[in-house]
Amino acid sequence: HRSLSPGPARLALFLLCCMGTLLSSHIVLTHRLPPRDVRKIVLELQPLSKKLVQDYLNKETGVQESSHYPLPCFTSDTQQPHSINSSAILPYFKAIRPLLNNTDISEIIQQLDKLKFQHAPETKVSVPTDTFECKRFILTILQQFSKCVERTLKSMNSRAQ
Repeated sequence: HRSLSPGPARLALFLLCCMGTLLSSHIVLTHRLPPRDVRKIVLELQPLSKKLVQDYLNKETGVQESSHYPLPCFTSDTQQPHSINSSAILPYFKAIRPLLNNTDISEIIQQLDKLKFQHAPETKVSVPTDTFECKRFILTILQQFSKCVERTLKSMNSRAQ
């Protein structure tokens, strides 16, 4: 096994690694949506999330929200506060999509995909296997997401003023 000589080959390899990292981090930053597009997506999510909650409550009467299933809200980038990240929320909707199987949840997932930071790791979400707990889980996710969208819109509106 031959090691690199301490000359130009080692320096070239070092520069290649550094520049590759620098370029990839710059590319990630340039693919963020403009604030008006982020706002438009969140505005589209508002009625969808409310409708999904209402439809579920009409279908599953007597189910209560549970504090055992906290849903993270959108996260933002400190360098670009108008840029929000849905990477923490998206896996929850992907997990409950087969259980709800309607167009609203598919539309929400499409919108959340647009707000996801590239190269963000995706979390695995486990849905409860007990039928009643599964219903509570779904309702909790839907209600917390609706509240998250409301808080995000209020925050965006206060920053815009």
